[in-house]
Formats: sequence, structure tokens, C-alpha cells
Amino acid sequence: MKAIHFITISSAHALVFTIMLKFLFVFDYITWNPIRWTQKWQVFSAAHPFVKWILTFLVIFLVINITMGLFLLIKKMPAFATSIVVGLAIWILLEWSIYQDFSHISWNSIPIVASILIISRALAETIVYYDQEVYEDKRK
Repeated sequence: MKAIHFITISSAHALVFTIMLKFLFVFDYITWNPIRWTQKWQVFSAAHPFVKWILTFLVIFLVINITMGLFLLIKKMPAFATSIVVGLAIWILLEWSIYQDFSHISWNSIPIVASILIISRALAETIVYYDQEVYEDKRK
């Protein structure tokens, strides 16, 4: 996959997921604050919230790049199954990094799980599409 496609796909998915996080936070679908990690890790903790959202976008961008690399390695497996497994793994890591235990998992976790699975599925299907349709001519 070309680097420009890789960066474009990952930045589009990161932007959509950041907007989804903002939507979930504004309308109280998630109980935690997506930009509170800056205070916890003391990274730009006194900065304007817009700067914190940009930093959150960059972290999401990096995570999506790593996830895309994983999907490129396992692109021959069904995208549906791999997106569910990878999405649930990302959700478990996210919940663990926020609360440090699993006693908080309840019905409140459904919106963030759904958001992560939607992005993960879209990312897996995009990788499969680029592998089959866009780069098929170059292999012949």
C-alpha cells in the first residue's frame, strides 16, 4: 500500500473516531472524559481543550496506524472476524487504561464498544478493498 493511501485512510478514520468521541462525550453516552488522559499523564495538562483534542486525534491516529499494519498482516483472513477481535481487544485495552480494572463494565460501555467496532470494521474492509481492487492490477 502506498504511503499516501496509508496516511489518508488512517487520518480519515482518526478524524471520524475523534468526532465520534466528542459526540459521545457531549451527549453523555460515555462517563469518562476523552481528554482527561492529558492530566493523568501530565502532558499539556494546562493547555486549551482544543489542543487536547488535537493531541487525542494524534494518539488515535497512531493507534489506527498500528491497527492498519496489523490488518495488512492478516488481510487474507475474513475482515468481519478480524475486525471484531481487534476491535474488542482495543476496547479492553482502552477500558483497562481508564479504570485499571473490569468492574466498571456495564451497559454504559455499549456506545464506545459500538464506535470502536464500527471504525475497526471500516478499517478492515478498506484494507481488503485496497488489496483486492486498487492493487490487483499491479500484481498481474
